[in-house]
Amino acid sequence: MGLNMEESRFARFGTVCALYFAQGVPWFFVATALVTFLVDNGSMDDTQKLALISAGMIPWIIGKLVLGPVIDRYRFPRMGQRRPWVIISQLGMMLTMAAFLLVDDPAADLGTLGMFFLIHNIFAALQDVSSDALAVDTLSDEELPLANGLMFVAKGFGAMFAVLGLSRVLNDSGFHAALQVQIVVLAAVMMIPLFVRERPGDQLFPWSESSSETSSAADGDVMTFGEIKTAFQSAVSGSSAAKMALLLCTIMWIGGGMGTGMGIIDFQWEFLFVDELNWDAQDFLDAKGLPVFLMTMLGFLVGGLLGSKFGSKKTLTVAVAVGTLMTVAWSALRGQWTDSSMMLQIWLVWTLVWAIVGANLLAFLMSVTSKEVAGTQFSIYMTLINVGAFTGNALSPVLKDMAGGSFPNLFLFGAAFQALVFLLLLQIKDDEATPSASVVIHESE
Repeated sequence: MGLNMEESRFARFGTVCALYFAQGVPWFFVATALVTFLVDNGSMDDTQKLALISAGMIPWIIGKLVLGPVIDRYRFPRMGQRRPWVIISQLGMMLTMAAFLLVDDPAADLGTLGMFFLIHNIFAALQDVSSDALAVDTLSDEELPLANGLMFVAKGFGAMFAVLGLSRVLNDSGFHAALQVQIVVLAAVMMIPLFVRERPGDQLFPWSESSSETSSAADGDVMTFGEIKTAFQSAVSGSSAAKMALLLCTIMWIGGGMGTGMGIIDFQWEFLFVDELNWDAQDFLDAKGLPVFLMTMLGFLVGGLLGSKFGSKKTLTVAVAVGTLMTVAWSALRGQWTDSSMMLQIWLVWTLVWAIVGANLLAFLMSVTSKEVAGTQFSIYMTLINVGAFTGNALSPVLKDMAGGSFPNLFLFGAAFQALVFLLLLQIKDDEATPSASVVIHESE
């Protein structure tokens, strides 16, 4: 019957990793490569960057609250519980990236660029919701920490491809050439969910011949929106860790550290290194695109292994504490910030620590997510994370002004929010958050 995720660990890990790679390419092309290009040319300030990034984040904040229940409610089980939505969203990402070709000059038409970025991210958010639900559905609890590490390694490779490769295409051959390369890459990734089934007996295409296994799967119950709401409330009320996760997600990335250019600290990277410290724009992109992303991927791998050994919540708590102290220490070293070598070294270690945080945060959230409403519950968690990241973005220029334009003092604001995360983690009991006690709630039982 062909390769399927239920029977093949390689198919499970390979599919979700490919999807995360696809998420990384367009976002980092626009939010890092293109933004740096525009900042270096004097065509973008922090207010304009906030407007562009905010347009891209709207679907991740608002849309995911709608998209999660939609993919739980409307299913096409003959082709798999989640796979049809993955294919639809990947096709949408490819077509909306093609729409960017209508922008002749991104520097002269930031409004249209922002509108297309918003539309593209509707499908990117749908792909994220459906691929996360696919991971929750098909991966065992024991596989979650390592799988999350590998998924974000894959997203890091997508980011590296965008920042290292597409930035050079952008500089050498122009905006449209960089877009054309991305369209081909997104089309190639779409071939994986198109030809890898979720379970034996799933139809490959709507017109494929159905089997008895397919018919049996198609006859399964489909939850109404009311039942989804009730199941979500039951899932959260049945676990105090799941309740605390809602608050944890909201404050998690306000301070920064997530490595995607969002949050109080991360929002300022281009302005700190290119404007303030006078790094060459391509040198900054090369640093972020190779050693920084390699350290991110290493952190997710190490984080996955540590989470598997010691438990995601315990690893998460220690890593947040270390990361917060490092942020304070980085600020205290302000007299040496003109030393490019020192700045790169501390940036790399800081990135490693926060990548360990990221890997274990997602593993912890997946461990307290009910499989029956995986799309809804996990999308709510991810939405709250994006709310926090957006809040950090919005606060960053304001707090920088309050700090008298001082980047080192801005880092202290970020550290204060990171310390709040640590204090909240201390309130979650270890026996509620370890993988062995992770809650997968089944309403039918």
